[in-house]
Amino acid sequence: MTSPPRTPRGFLRLGRPEERTPFGDLTNVKDRLLARGIKPRKKWGQNFLTRPEVAQKIVDAANVTADDVVLEIGPGAGALTGLLASRARHVVAVEFDEGLADLLTEDLGDLARLTIVRGDILDVALADVAQGHGARKLVIVGNLPYAITTPILEWLIVQRAHVAHGVVLVQREYAARLAAAPDTEDYGSLTIFARYYLRLEPLFHVPPGAFWPKPTVDSTLVRLRFRNEPPVEVPDEDRLFTIVRAAFGQRRKTLANALLALYGNDRDRVARLLRAAHVAGNRRGETLDLDEYARIARHDPPFREETEAQDEAAE
Repeated sequence: MTSPPRTPRGFLRLGRPEERTPFGDLTNVKDRLLARGIKPRKKWGQNFLTRPEVAQKIVDAANVTADDVVLEIGPGAGALTGLLASRARHVVAVEFDEGLADLLTEDLGDLARLTIVRGDILDVALADVAQGHGARKLVIVGNLPYAITTPILEWLIVQRAHVAHGVVLVQREYAARLAAAPDTEDYGSLTIFARYYLRLEPLFHVPPGAFWPKPTVDSTLVRLRFRNEPPVEVPDEDRLFTIVRAAFGQRRKTLANALLALYGNDRDRVARLLRAAHVAGNRRGETLDLDEYARIARHDPPFREETEAQDEAAE
């Protein structure tokens, strides 16, 4: 993961439209979009929230105060945007779809607390947004498209120093993977990755009928809070996640076999590593928790040998 480029120019103070639909009215989202020739794009995972009570519940869960600056990811038709702007000091809403950005211009253009960015959320530097609005950290709110949920999560992790907390709506199965326990079907490398950086709290489920068009699965609102320090100590984060990916990449194999490729197919070397970490080699990757993976990473021979060589050179 690398830091994103600086936020592109183009923050827009939107002009005042002659007519607009009140921002709390979600009863005619479909008609408003179709009247403007806007159709949901399946490849972008566009499903628009249509139930006001759900929008209110999401905004309540975000715990936005009058001192907060909010970054909204993918405001879409504005189901949450106006509500957030009524509570926050300022809302920066980032929308990739030009047609939806135009719709937001018409409906919400005169809100003094709202700035809209037209562009890719992954190109936004949170440090720039925070500095531009005099905030130390941002509150994140968004309904995340499934196809880019993981890239957005990684983007947030890279820039976590500028995030206070957030709530995001994701597919229910994705939320289950984030919160899964070891030795369960949903547990995987994503679980370990997220747990290392985040405290995750699934809040409530949202049924398909709350959206247009209806998705095929439920969604779940998840609260995100970044850890000040990781819950385990490892000498090298990248190596930890390399080990985790190797263990989960071949789930049917025992841990000893799954890790062979990382160590030149040297079975003795892998066996020594696992013995030193007090992890049985006949277990499978999905049965290990984060602490056990961290123990393996701390006893990882390549890292230890490289570190010892560097120490000797320094002497």
